[in-house]
Amino acid sequence: MVQSPPPSLSKAESIARDFYDRWIGESGLTSLLGRLIFRLSGVVYTRTFVRVAGLTPMDRVAEIGCGMGTILTAAQRQIHSEESYLGIDLSYQMILRGRRTASQGLPIKPVELMVGSALSLPINSSLFDVVLFSHVVKYLTDEQLHLALLESARVLKPGGRLILWEFNPVLTPLITRLIVRNCKAQKLRCEKELRQTMEAAGYSEFQSFRIITPWLPWSNVGLVGRSNGSLVSGSE
Repeated sequence: MVQSPPPSLSKAESIARDFYDRWIGESGLTSLLGRLIFRLSGVVYTRTFVRVAGLTPMDRVAEIGCGMGTILTAAQRQIHSEESYLGIDLSYQMILRGRRTASQGLPIKPVELMVGSALSLPINSSLFDVVLFSHVVKYLTDEQLHLALLESARVLKPGGRLILWEFNPVLTPLITRLIVRNCKAQKLRCEKELRQTMEAAGYSEFQSFRIITPWLPWSNVGLVGRSNGSLVSGSE
């Protein structure tokens, strides 16, 4: 499955990685709360993910920006899957802590977690039926998001599904800028912009859905798109 070690990170990726390594990896109350939030994400988001992805026990699933892998682990167990699930994240601390818990409960095939970049996935082509982006695209510039979507199309089987959700730009530009600054992110995008970017990367048959985030900000955009397999990244 693995092709090569991840490349050197861009400035935007390094900022995101350092933010999460510090937040999740330290020993204080803030880091404890952060780890609790990411563990709860498996409970909060899994049912919606399984439903909108049309997930079956035969699907192979990858998550880009998987954090501690809680959504993947919960989804695999919910549908009693025997297929391989793979999570990739920039944060060493996220992956380290996720590996400690991903195999608990003795699933048939434990979720595999690895450090890597969405811009050059260390994965062979056409392996997965479903790719998930959960609250990760805000950390990518416009050019990087396009590359990440091409990479996801490359590792998806033809007709494979990309599931994406992210915070919406909310209320006023001032609040949106505050969210971006506090998250050390690059940009929040509305549904129309995300659809256009996904379409340019070779996705079609879009479906929007609602996803609830029980912490601020509550406003989210959720999209499903299918890869037509006609466009691939040059990193293969």
